[in-house]
Amino acid sequence: MKNSLIQSFSGTLVLLASGIGLALAAPSPNLPTGPGQCVPMSQMLPDGTFRTIYVGHPCPNPRPPMPTQTTVGDTTTVITSPSLFAKKDPFVDPVHATNLLPNFDGNLFDGNGVEMQNTLPSSAEHPYNLHDAPQVSSIDVASPETDLVHIFKLLKQDKDKNKDKDGFITEKRLPGEKGLSSQQLAQRALDILEGNSIPNRVYSGMSVLHYKGPEKVAVVDKNTKNVNIHQIWYGSHIEADAAFIDVSQVKEEPFTITYTVDVLNRGEDDFAPMVMYFDDPALSMPGMPPMPHTSMDTTFFPMIDGKRYIFKIKMPPGKYYNLSYTWGWREHPPRAQVTENAAKKLPNEAGVPRTLVQWEQDVFGMAPTASVENKLAAIAKIGELAPEKRMWQAMRQAIGYANDTATTPGAPASDVEIRALMDEALAAFDDWGHRTRLPRGIVADPDADATLLYINNTMYGQMKGGGRPVLDKWRLRGTNVKITLLNGDHFLHSYLNPDFGGSRGWENQFQSTKDIGGSGCWFTFGRFQWWMNVGGPFGMVNVQPVNGVGLDGIPGMHKVDFTMNYEPSPRLRMYQFDPAHHETAIFSLH
Repeated sequence: MKNSLIQSFSGTLVLLASGIGLALAAPSPNLPTGPGQCVPMSQMLPDGTFRTIYVGHPCPNPRPPMPTQTTVGDTTTVITSPSLFAKKDPFVDPVHATNLLPNFDGNLFDGNGVEMQNTLPSSAEHPYNLHDAPQVSSIDVASPETDLVHIFKLLKQDKDKNKDKDGFITEKRLPGEKGLSSQQLAQRALDILEGNSIPNRVYSGMSVLHYKGPEKVAVVDKNTKNVNIHQIWYGSHIEADAAFIDVSQVKEEPFTITYTVDVLNRGEDDFAPMVMYFDDPALSMPGMPPMPHTSMDTTFFPMIDGKRYIFKIKMPPGKYYNLSYTWGWREHPPRAQVTENAAKKLPNEAGVPRTLVQWEQDVFGMAPTASVENKLAAIAKIGELAPEKRMWQAMRQAIGYANDTATTPGAPASDVEIRALMDEALAAFDDWGHRTRLPRGIVADPDADATLLYINNTMYGQMKGGGRPVLDKWRLRGTNVKITLLNGDHFLHSYLNPDFGGSRGWENQFQSTKDIGGSGCWFTFGRFQWWMNVGGPFGMVNVQPVNGVGLDGIPGMHKVDFTMNYEPSPRLRMYQFDPAHHETAIFSLH
């Protein structure tokens, strides 16, 4: 491994090959010593002294120089960091791709040479190495998707004056709906959209509108060393009751995440919470963020509709925790949801560092569900072009609310008005179910390889010419990729794009579990050493809010022009998201 490649995250501290000094922590006795593995290197500190760090998989691979990022007007031009590996198309002969690392059958190590517990997801002896067999039970498959479309169709049908004459009734009331008025049915749909309490539904409290972020902080208990997260999977969606995890009580101790995963209608997939880890934060220079280290799918367990799965996932000490990206390969994108480290900070437009929780609070308030007024103020931050908000507005108008801020309804809409409102709701529902195309009223940039839209605090996207979200053109370094970002919300969004091991390497250590229907060895992201292409610590790439209110608003726009200076991992080319409002604002490209 060439010493000239070994540079720090900041791009300013060069590691030297002589003068071995003191490490921050004693390396583990089982530190690998094979060729290129965990090579001791000397790092010069600002005061001129040296310390020992360890470089080379399964320790951190070299970190390349920073990318070049320049913003002029509405365009950010990026030349990504160079690859550590020789140029070779990884899609022609994936087994011999130069960025495919040799498998290491064990935990990884940090830059101190200290073993990171619970970083081997799969081994020949234990294909699901980080959890025991999940608890499985049966549940009702009804989802926000099935219930909303049922109500929309039922309301439209109930107001059809010709239905009795024609004898054509396609949507029948459920037992609990008999005798409900149009207002009551519309209120039930509104409760689903807002995430209010829904009787007899496992998804009760999970909102379709994404405004509850400030209230979604889960804390790892210092006694049990565990945190609980509830997820629902349905259609192309994953929703959760946690957007942030507070690991402050377990920085030096391993912990567990207990996931209760309810698989609803059309939610069948493999449970794959991919975790990104930092290197030991103590290795960062003063004022610098923790350095990128590794990432991995912690499991890849098959799930089917109508079942509740309870997984208890083993994690390394909390000091390494960056985020968990739960995804489902059968609908990816957009089937993804993220929980972030609650302590992470990003600078706002004034340059003031704010935690990610504070970013949510600055937009949606401290307690968006504490009162009707708080809720309406929070939902007002979501743009009117959002399909989710268009459904919400249609339901409020059907009930009789005069506008988006009214707290008391007036007379309900007429039969003719309700039918028209349900047509609008059904069209918005269709857009909501197809996040790999832009919703009505949004035009893709014909010059961009992909046009991404921030709306409802999430992301929709569309490839050039339409079709699957696959960036086929990028196979070799030197490829130019153009991304156009649109913002339809009434608050600032940002853009960040990490590399999933293309430049620093990845390995696939997942064992076959086909006997139980598992598919991890074929579709996992692998265990990879991540890096950054643009945004975040290299400078925020912000997209201004929509200009105007209503359907005539003009979305904010920013363009990113990449020169990709490495070959991608064949498992995922681009992970794209809003680092300030991350939870479902994700649109990855394979």
